[in-house]
Amino acid sequence: MERAGRHLCLGLVLSGGGARGFAHIGVLRVLERAGAKFDVVAGTSMGAILGAIYASGASADDLYDLAKRTNWRDVVDLSLKTSLLKGDRLRTFLTELLPPTFEELELPLAVVATDIESGEEVVMSEGDLVTAVRASASFPGAFEPVHLAGRTLADGGIVNNLPVNAAGWLGANRVIASDVTPARKSVYLSPEEDETNWWERMVATVKLERRNPMAQMLFRSSDIQQSILVDIHASIHPADLRIRMDMPHYRIESFNSLEEIVSEGERGAERALAAAGGWSAVLDAYDEGGPDDTGEATTSLTHAGEESAASVDSRATFDSSITAMKSTFAKVVGRGFKKT
Repeated sequence: MERAGRHLCLGLVLSGGGARGFAHIGVLRVLERAGAKFDVVAGTSMGAILGAIYASGASADDLYDLAKRTNWRDVVDLSLKTSLLKGDRLRTFLTELLPPTFEELELPLAVVATDIESGEEVVMSEGDLVTAVRASASFPGAFEPVHLAGRTLADGGIVNNLPVNAAGWLGANRVIASDVTPARKSVYLSPEEDETNWWERMVATVKLERRNPMAQMLFRSSDIQQSILVDIHASIHPADLRIRMDMPHYRIESFNSLEEIVSEGERGAERALAAAGGWSAVLDAYDEGGPDDTGEATTSLTHAGEESAASVDSRATFDSSITAMKSTFAKVVGRGFKKT
């Protein structure tokens, strides 16, 4: 695995979002056409899956071909233990696509998971790649958690669905983030509008075809909370270019809408680049600002103006907490997780 050696270290961050993550493919198509070449990659959940494949040398078109030929129902398997889906088929799917370890990737990669017992954010960038990605994509209540290095790990989107900070830990000083976090606003279908019976709704939910009313309320509650948390993280660790797609009609289980979601990603990336003045302007902004003493770019295309003292204080407090957590975690689990 080759480490970034240029003065400018360009990071790609892909958020979680289930089937909504197909929009990342459209984003990457636009960025590749613009000439983007990334040095490091970070991702959560579906962003970890696509990010790992991308870091192994795949192109946006390769990702599209993979998504198009994959029957996503074949990637899940039922369990009667802790959740609906065991994750064995997901592991097999990942094993067929990825090298065994992070070190064998073409680009440095970091994936985020959540320690479901301590509530800590866990950043993995070394060692067992398949298990790390499987853990990052363990959607709570859907996939069984992963036991790794004495930890019980679940979906990274619980604590950090857009891990810009993880790209920074890999050395990125310029970050482009593709954010498909479910929007705070969405389309709600009331039970009165649904003419199917409860069993048909339950079967359709398990088959990833639709949501029953209970699942709809649970998912929407999670979506709203996650959207707020992502915005908080983004205010503390802003990406230099954050490409957002609200897509209220597409949900995490909308795997049958590949074409439409990819197109949404392309349109979102084109709008974001146009607003930034084009890809050359994204890079020129780095050249004008340059990295400061901490290695972070001093300009931001998505957060103009000076930071308030309160914002600076909150960032320092948050960074100190994360640094302390990372140090403690490295002592506990050792290799395979991000160390300070």
